[in-house]
Amino acid sequence: MKYYAGIDIGGTRIKMGIINEKGKVCLSENEATSHEKELLMQQVKDFILRHQDYFIEGVGISTPGIVRTDGYMQTSGAIKCFFHCNMKREFEKYLNLPVVIENDGKAAACAEKWQGAAKNIDNFVCLTLGTAIGGAIYIDGKLYRGLGGLAGEFGISLAGHQKGDYDEQSFSYHAATVAGLCRHYSYRIHERVLDAQEIISRAGQGDVDAVECLKEFYHSVAVLLMNVAVTIAPEVILIGGGISSNEDVMKNIIADYQQICQDYHVLSLVDMPRIQTCQLHNQAGMIGAVSVFIKKQ
Repeated sequence: MKYYAGIDIGGTRIKMGIINEKGKVCLSENEATSHEKELLMQQVKDFILRHQDYFIEGVGISTPGIVRTDGYMQTSGAIKCFFHCNMKREFEKYLNLPVVIENDGKAAACAEKWQGAAKNIDNFVCLTLGTAIGGAIYIDGKLYRGLGGLAGEFGISLAGHQKGDYDEQSFSYHAATVAGLCRHYSYRIHERVLDAQEIISRAGQGDVDAVECLKEFYHSVAVLLMNVAVTIAPEVILIGGGISSNEDVMKNIIADYQQICQDYHVLSLVDMPRIQTCQLHNQAGMIGAVSVFIKKQ
C-alpha cells in the first residue's frame, strides 16, 4: 500500500492527513495555520516527520488562490506569504519530496469525484461556501482548469452591474459565509461575528437581523447556482464548505433555487441541474490534493 500526505491549508486552520492509495484517511491532525512562510512549511515538515513510519510517497497540498499547473500562485487568498511564489518548487525543496499544489475548491471537487458524491457523475460543478466562494468544473469526467487555473472561481464573478467597487459586487461578498453572511450581519448589528453557526442560532432565537441576513444569503447563493446552471449546465451542482452540513441551510438554499427556476419563465421550461451536498466535508481538501498528486504520477 502506498501512502501520501494530504495537506489542506486554510486561513485559520491547517488540516494534515495520511491518505492511502485507495483514498482512505489513515490519520489526520489539524492546528492553527502559521502565516509566515518558513513556519508554515515547518508545520508540514513536522507532520511528515512525526509519521515517517508510513513512508510518504509524496505530498498533495490544497490551498486558497488561483494556481497555475506549475504551482505558481497567481493569487493566494488568506495565505499571503505565498502570493506570486512558486509554492510547488519551494515545498519540494524544503521537504525533499515530490509535491503538487491545487486550489482548495478544485481539490474538494477532485475528492468528491474520487471518493464522494460525484463518483458516478461525469459533468458536475462543485461550489464551496466558506470565507470566500471556491469552485470547480468537471466536464466529461475531467477537471477543467481553464487559463492559469481560473475556471471555477465563481466567487469573483459579479453579482452587481455598477461601475467600480467590484469587490463589493462579487458573489463572495454576498454569498460566502464569512465575506458575505457574517460581514453583512456584523455591519448590520455593529458587532463582529465571524461564525455563521452563531448567526443561524440567533435566527432560531428570533433575532430579526439574523433572520433577514440569512434570507438574503439564501437568495444570493440561489442566484449564483442559477447562473452556474445556465452557463455550464452540469448534471449536478455540489455544495461544500462547513455550512453545507447544516440540513436547514441546505433546504433553504435549494428552496430558493427551485423558486427562481419556477418564477423565471424560461427556466421553468427546461431541465435544470439538481443541487446536492458534498459528502466528504472537512476531509475533502486533504483527499482531493492527494487525488491530484496520484493522477500526475
